[in-house]
Amino acid sequence: MRQTRANPATGLALLFTRPTFHSHRERTSGVYAAAIERGWQIQQVAEVPTKELITKCMRLWNPIGCLIDPSVITQHLDGGIFKMLPTVLMGRGEGHLKWEKFDCSFQDCQAPVDMAYAELSRLKPAGFAFVGDPAKPFWSMERGEFFKKSVGNNSAFLEYAGPNPDTVRGRRAMVKWISALPSPCGCFLAADHLAASFYAAAAEAGRKIGADLPTVGVDDDERICKSMKPTLTSVKPDFFQSGVNAIRLLEQRLANPSQAKAKATYGVLGIVRRESTLESYKDIRVTKAMSLIGERGCGKLSVAEVAQEMGCCSHLAQILFKRHTGMTVLDAIRKVRLEKAFSLLKNPRIPLDSIPFQCGYAAAPAYLKTYFKRVTGLTMRDWRRQNT
Repeated sequence: MRQTRANPATGLALLFTRPTFHSHRERTSGVYAAAIERGWQIQQVAEVPTKELITKCMRLWNPIGCLIDPSVITQHLDGGIFKMLPTVLMGRGEGHLKWEKFDCSFQDCQAPVDMAYAELSRLKPAGFAFVGDPAKPFWSMERGEFFKKSVGNNSAFLEYAGPNPDTVRGRRAMVKWISALPSPCGCFLAADHLAASFYAAAAEAGRKIGADLPTVGVDDDERICKSMKPTLTSVKPDFFQSGVNAIRLLEQRLANPSQAKAKATYGVLGIVRRESTLESYKDIRVTKAMSLIGERGCGKLSVAEVAQEMGCCSHLAQILFKRHTGMTVLDAIRKVRLEKAFSLLKNPRIPLDSIPFQCGYAAAPAYLKTYFKRVTGLTMRDWRRQNT
């Protein structure tokens, strides 16, 4: 029986993904949101996208195209899949799976590295260290290379190159490696899921995360970051935008099947500062307050909520906070919001009008513009022109 051609205006797209990690789930959310805007349906498939499986799906669903997350790929994709069905890849970097065969939405791998390096440099460590994924995926190796370049010759750079730390032999090797790190040493984890092994090895080596080893991860997977003790500071990539980009690329491919292969990148939304990169204050209540501000400062956070976290009244909270940090609680919240504004402004794809809402000023978006100009002497638009 001959298959009828799917209608792109009301069609169904296949999504090959396994929602194992936070990044996969966020990317999938972006796909669904952009598809709904176009009146498309999404059929999620958790299997490896072979030619045989795609042929079967074409018979069942008559899809307009497919989106593939590299998490489901076990080998190089054959470009012939594209001839069967318009295909878009979604991933973490440009160096994966012969991108030139497909339209693709990938991450700007430099962006999370720059943000992590800036956060660690703020603490003036004696050296820097990188811990990559033991499976050595391309994105982990890219982040290691970019981080090494960022450090340059200005400071010591050490990279863990031993066995998988989730094995007995690997754990011993990592403990030995951590024991030899300078103190303090700024540590960059290629992804949040590496934190459990790193924290455990650090404890065995008698080194404290934060004080001895200020540490930053990538992905801002809250289930991981908040479960670590101390909680893990992490760069937050814009995975949602990755899914939106993928739908847009598929839409463009359907409109013009003969166009050259297209690419779209997504950046980072900011860094969520938690205890692993916080300065240690003599009063633990102030440390807890700074952790809360770093995590929720760009949302709905009040002075009263910070005082509650500190376990005291607002008046005493302000006195303690000022004594130990030199700032008021409100000043600290504004600082976190301003840092995020700078980060968002460096991404020219983010509309200026959306930035106040992402920085915690949804109720008074004009305030950020006024405050920004008072601090920098420039409008947000002019600052972006000079810094991108």
